[in-house]
Amino acid sequence: MAVPAYCTSRQGKVFRVSRSSRLVAPDRVRYALRAVPIFLRGQDAVVEVAREYDTTLVRDKISLGQAIPTPEDTFEELWQQLRLDLDVGYS
Repeated sequence: MAVPAYCTSRQGKVFRVSRSSRLVAPDRVRYALRAVPIFLRGQDAVVEVAREYDTTLVRDKISLGQAIPTPEDTFEELWQQLRLDLDVGYS
């Protein structure tokens, strides 16, 4: 499943979802999903979930023939967490 560009919380608030990945240090990569409310009200806030990986450990796993999470797998896990956070925080 792909991460959608927009989502709605259980309470009906609409969010724009953006995804990003970047090197945050020479040996760390950070994947993040961010949900920004379309109609910002007083208590509405940006919700973000992120995960970082040590690139050295990933390279070691590759050299040993071990499975590593793909970026799409990582974003799928982040999407599931973001949905939970939105449903809890905006219900």
